Amino acid sequence: MNPYDIVRPLLFTLDAEQAHHLTFALLDQPLTHPLLRWAAGPPVDDPVDFIGLKLRNRVGLAAGLDKNGEHLGALAAFGFGFIEIGTVTPKPQPGNARPRIFRIPRRNALINRLGFNNDGLDALIANVRDSGFAGVLGINIGKNGSTPNERALDDYRECLIRVHDIASYVTVNVSSPNTKDLRQLQGGDELSALLKGLTETREALADRDGKRIPMVLKIAPDLDIEQIALIADLLPAHEIGRAHV
Repeated sequence: MNPYDIVRPLLFTLDAEQAHHLTFALLDQPLTHPLLRWAAGPPVDDPVDFIGLKLRNRVGLAAGLDKNGEHLGALAAFGFGFIEIGTVTPKPQPGNARPRIFRIPRRNALINRLGFNNDGLDALIANVRDSGFAGVLGINIGKNGSTPNERALDDYRECLIRVHDIASYVTVNVSSPNTKDLRQLQGGDELSALLKGLTETREALADRDGKRIPMVLKIAPDLDIEQIALIADLLPAHEIGRAHV
């Protein structure tokens, strides 16, 4: 029997968010990590170069599962080629009111309306440093919900500066439907100004730290062809998705 079939009835006695936290509480136990490595099997060594990074394999973990970088030890045991944490915002914020994760059992699916809940930059940075994680680490950055769009660059820039020395790459998240007006930053002028400011900051950080980390952009999945084309035209000019000139 699949282990999930055993624990599923227990998890479904809890709401989805409680089940999420309970699962990680169990996975975070140090004695669990050898069991996780055994269950996952040997890590797949199928190296691939991507945006200037050498990934151990092509399967990575997207942001959103470990928003605060609290579970890197457990997640590393699964053998991912890279792990992305976040979204992190400069200041802690609670996100949307509960309930905010909804199960759709007949579809084996969840709806997530968390709303950029996270413990802020200080907590994430401390968690990463304490973890000792040595793999490829992406950090997904965003703006606080209380920050108006005209000051969004300030939040993204602060995040980029603070995580630059611990991140393998940074993802600029302008896609969340759960942060008021955030998707307006996907517009041509707004996005161009944001990327220009972050590119200039990255160059200054490269001079300071002796390395230039790749930046990638997370956009909404429901943009039309014209919007996608507009964004695609902006990316090369700001070297998004590239580590080197």
